[in-house]
Amino acid sequence: MSLMFFFILYVLPRPYDLKLIFFLLIPYFVFFFFPVLFLHFNYLSQNIGVVFISKGSITVIKNELEVLKYNIDQINEIIFYFNGSKGTVNGVLAFSDYYYARIELSDSSCFIINSLYSSKIDKILEENFKDVKITKEKVFYPMI
Repeated sequence: MSLMFFFILYVLPRPYDLKLIFFLLIPYFVFFFFPVLFLHFNYLSQNIGVVFISKGSITVIKNELEVLKYNIDQINEIIFYFNGSKGTVNGVLAFSDYYYARIELSDSSCFIINSLYSSKIDKILEENFKDVKITKEKVFYPMI
């Protein structure tokens, strides 16, 4: 993509090439901007409420009336859904820092904690829930 921008800036500086410049910027918005925007709004819609993580328990406050507290005994499994390039030196895609954890409970219900709470939610959960089975799955587009 950087070669395309070099081409736009240095090879096409004439004013009549303005339509061509806009035409060449369409792939940038399609491949980089819109997927990130869509994923971010998806995570914001799932991010309603407050989550507190302490040693051996998770407290979820959905609204002022509904406070849910889960102990380590109630959690069956924590599944992380990452992009394949998360944790590498250079994230290839703009949405490579987006990921979420699906926490499955013993009563077969589950809830989601996504990376909008913290960029290190995986390390926080692994550190506080060492006795719980933790699975990491790599997906291309980590949509909830």
